[in-house]
Amino acid sequence: MTSVVDAHAHLWDRSRFTYDWLDDEPELPAVFLPEHLRAAGADIDGFIFVQADCLEKEGWAEASWIQSLKPSTPELSGIVAFAPLEKPYADFALGVLESIPLVVGVRRLLQGERVEFFELDSLGAGLDAVARRGWTFDACVRWHQLGALANLASRHEDLPIVVDHLGKPPLAGGPEEFEAWRTALAAVAALPNTTVKLSGLPAEAAPGAGLDLYRDWLVAVLELFGPERAMVGTDWPVSSATNLNRADWFELVRDATGVTAGEWTQLAALTAERVYRLPRAG
Repeated sequence: MTSVVDAHAHLWDRSRFTYDWLDDEPELPAVFLPEHLRAAGADIDGFIFVQADCLEKEGWAEASWIQSLKPSTPELSGIVAFAPLEKPYADFALGVLESIPLVVGVRRLLQGERVEFFELDSLGAGLDAVARRGWTFDACVRWHQLGALANLASRHEDLPIVVDHLGKPPLAGGPEEFEAWRTALAAVAALPNTTVKLSGLPAEAAPGAGLDLYRDWLVAVLELFGPERAMVGTDWPVSSATNLNRADWFELVRDATGVTAGEWTQLAALTAERVYRLPRAG
């Protein structure tokens, strides 16, 4: 049986930490813990926790709390923690995160930033500090920022960069928008230090969307990156406000892409294990 690693999942507890963005997402729960993730349906061997955009001052505490869940959550495989990469104290903040054994990478959301932010010397210094630790950088950007991300990735050849959610493509757009997204993502895929997550589309789509909407986008990504540089993540619970559960998303990706058994093994587990330097699942 193929091992399965969910490369992108969230946990949170609003009684512990502040997630202001959830104020605008009333359909999402105030508390989402490992037992809720399990109940969402998917027979997985491991998952990567990705920081859920709490306040900057809470970033280390959030990661530390997730680490504390490991004894009761054996499937918790790694933590992608928040780090204030553009700040002058970024290297210190990363050093503090080294005290948390499960940290395998960091994420500082870029989707709300202007293109000029990608060019900041201070951000570059922070990314260099991530690379020195052998960690990954999860890049959460929107599709119109992919050109800036490609330039950034080309300047940090030693840093593994994971593109979250297919670069948040324009799902509601027509053929011209599709080609613009594909061209921009191709520039990112041309760089060997980049990989991509097949995740997050339900959160960007209209209610009730399914295979017919997602197929072309998923197939295009695999054509650009190949299975060895792509991984499947559910983005749960952010992508839960649909008619799909976690198991459905894995099945949908497999059906939409038509991959072979060996290619599915890459998408479902091996790419995530390699990129995040995880022990083999299963």
